[in-house]
Amino acid sequence: MLRIVPYKTIATIACLMFLLFAQSIASAQEAGVSISPGVIEETLDAGTLHNFEIEIQNLHSAPQQYFLFTRNIRSVGDGGVPIFADDWEETGYELAAWINLSTDSVFLQGGETEVVKFTLEVPKGASPGSHFGGVFVSADPPEMENSGAAVGYQVANILSIRVTGDVVEQASIRQFSTGKFIYSAQDVDFNVKIENNGNVLVRPAGPLVIHNSLGKRVGELTFNESRAGVFPGKTREFADVNWIGDGAGFGRYEAILSPVYGDQGAYKTMSNTVTFWILPLNILGPALGALAFILLVTIIGVKLYVRRALAQVNAGRRMIRRKGQGGSSATLLVIVSVLIVLALFLLVMLVLFA
Repeated sequence: MLRIVPYKTIATIACLMFLLFAQSIASAQEAGVSISPGVIEETLDAGTLHNFEIEIQNLHSAPQQYFLFTRNIRSVGDGGVPIFADDWEETGYELAAWINLSTDSVFLQGGETEVVKFTLEVPKGASPGSHFGGVFVSADPPEMENSGAAVGYQVANILSIRVTGDVVEQASIRQFSTGKFIYSAQDVDFNVKIENNGNVLVRPAGPLVIHNSLGKRVGELTFNESRAGVFPGKTREFADVNWIGDGAGFGRYEAILSPVYGDQGAYKTMSNTVTFWILPLNILGPALGALAFILLVTIIGVKLYVRRALAQVNAGRRMIRRKGQGGSSATLLVIVSVLIVLALFLLVMLVLFA
């Protein structure tokens, strides 16, 4: 016997299946692995060997085998995200071949943590400057990663090793600008691009000072307070620089950026300047309205004066003489009125933009 299932029952079953499916997806997203420390920085001499260790934790509740391998970093993307190189790719800052892992895989129970040791041997002929790489922890073996067939998840830390010797520290401000030329309030966003022309990682940081048109310091913030690095031979954009003042503000402003970089005791400084305007509508609007009112009153006054003069001329009292005097008087009145309007306009401009 065929039994017909009510529509509401079908809908209920569909909703339950959807919730179970969503829950399974959420559980899959919770799966993963962590590696710490996330960044390792060290200064080493060529020909030396140094020991390091990392801590790997299985964040999933189920047991999982993880595979370890190394890669070089060839560049840095938007927001400072490292771009890892392929195995065959030369970057000029190679590091992966110097790393010798104590194991190439670990098996961890759910929530379990294990410490993995490795050594890093700097070759005797290593070029001075910064070298970059990372240790990967992946749910898939390296051969699957290289073939593009990997379906699991992976994490990596960053190794930044500075080899002593004839290093070049040279950076410059490629761009320092504001998002707009005119702002309505003291809420200004700055765009900064730092170019690294050296062979070592630089971390430029320093004051960004804002002055008003009178030269008074009205604001200051620390640029790159997190000390994010700029990769050698690359340009990095810092777009999250924002200044919010504590007043309405008006007029012309000047911002001076003066970050420093380099080793302690041998800091190098770079500087750049940008100007912008703050024209709050709550001040500029009434001022322009007052100026327009004065101009309108002046025009009406001139017209009334001219009409009165013409009326006197038409009345016949010394027509020729009065006509000549009336014309010159009207011209003089117009000139004086224009000068008054210009003076008031200049006064308003000085009040607003001084």
